[in-house]
Amino acid sequence: MRVTVPVALLLTALIGGASLTARAAPPQADPDWPCHQRLVPELTGATYWNGPALPDHADWRHDKAVAAVVLAVSPRDVPTEEGEKTLAAFADKVPKARRAAVYPKAFAAIVEEVNRQRGDVIARLKSLAHRQREVGDLVSQATNELQAIPADVTDPDKRQQRAEIVQRRDYLIRSFEEVERTLRYTCEVPVDLEARLGSYARVLGDRLAP
Repeated sequence: MRVTVPVALLLTALIGGASLTARAAPPQADPDWPCHQRLVPELTGATYWNGPALPDHADWRHDKAVAAVVLAVSPRDVPTEEGEKTLAAFADKVPKARRAAVYPKAFAAIVEEVNRQRGDVIARLKSLAHRQREVGDLVSQATNELQAIPADVTDPDKRQQRAEIVQRRDYLIRSFEEVERTLRYTCEVPVDLEARLGSYARVLGDRLAP
C-alpha cells in the first residue's frame, strides 16, 4: 500500500513552513514515482514462467486463436478469476503435442500487453505525482501569504485579501486531497497486473505437465 501522510500532519507542516513535497512521498530514485512499491518499469516474463523458453519476439497477432485470448484476458478491467477461466478454456483446446510451442507464445504475448498497460499507468502516476508537488508548493505559498496578514487585521482591504487567500488555499488543499486519493488507488494497479501474470503463468504451466 502506498505510504501517505494524514492531511492534518500535512497542514501542520505547511503552517510551520516545511516543504509539503518532501513529506508527501517516500524517497525514491525517481522523484516522480509516488508509490511505496519499488518502481519496476517493465516486467520480465521469465520471472513468472517455468515452462519452455519464451520467444523474444512472438508474432502473436497473426495467430487468431492466441490473439483472441490475449486480448480477452489482458485488459486490466478484466477480473483475474474471469481471465483465468478464459485462458484455461483456450489452453485446454490446444493439442498436447502443440502446447510446448503455443503456451509460451501466448504467455509472452500476455506479458507484452500487460507491460503496455502498466507503462500507461506508470506514466499516469508520474504525472499525478508531478501535479501533486506543484499543488503542494502552491499551498505552501498561500500559507506564507496568509501568515503575513494577521487574522485580526482591521483594514478592510487587507481583510478582503486575507479572505481570498483562505479561499484559494482551501481549494488547493481539496485538490491535494483528491489527487492523494487517486494516487492511493492507482498505486495498486501495477501490483495487481503483476500478480495477474503469476496467476496466468500457473494456468498454462499446470497444463504443460505430461
